Amino acid sequence: MNALPQAPILTPDEATAIALISGKVVPGRTCGTCSLCCKVLDIPALEKPAGKWCSHCKPRNGCGIHAMRPVACRGFYCEWTTSKGLGPEWKPERAKFLLSKTDEGRRMTAHVDPGFPGAWRASPYYENFKIWAAEGGKRDPMMMMAVMVGERVTVVLPDRDVEFGILAPGDRLQLNRDGQGVMSVNRIPA
Repeated sequence: MNALPQAPILTPDEATAIALISGKVVPGRTCGTCSLCCKVLDIPALEKPAGKWCSHCKPRNGCGIHAMRPVACRGFYCEWTTSKGLGPEWKPERAKFLLSKTDEGRRMTAHVDPGFPGAWRASPYYENFKIWAAEGGKRDPMMMMAVMVGERVTVVLPDRDVEFGILAPGDRLQLNRDGQGVMSVNRIPA
């Protein structure tokens, strides 16, 4: 019989980070029946790859090990829960993807349910991704809008989408802007 994981002991920094993000949740927004993060995100602590349901998830009913879930799960809130400007159509169970910010807010990623790989291209999502890519690039030349379907990466630029497929461990993506302000993105191997 498999033993259940032990409740993680949080470091002071982890506890502070979790309290900080928990405090950003928009009043009235809860996961409720949504558990898409348990499918689309990779969770190394549970050896769970992106695009596959977590073995502990009870879809539409939450986590079967909620009190013992790893720190990565405890501290995760999708953008719909923390961004007032996203309406009900952006709730992950409805949109079929969730949004998350990483790299100190410089990267917005849509983690798409592989069962609905084209969901991110539907309206109003795709139009907003294009706007965010253009606006983000003006404010911060390194701001990136990415889409992940399982392990496959596409970067949304204001004028086109660039598909990279699966990145090798340690690879990273770098945005560039030429003298005329045209953006491009390159893969930097590890």
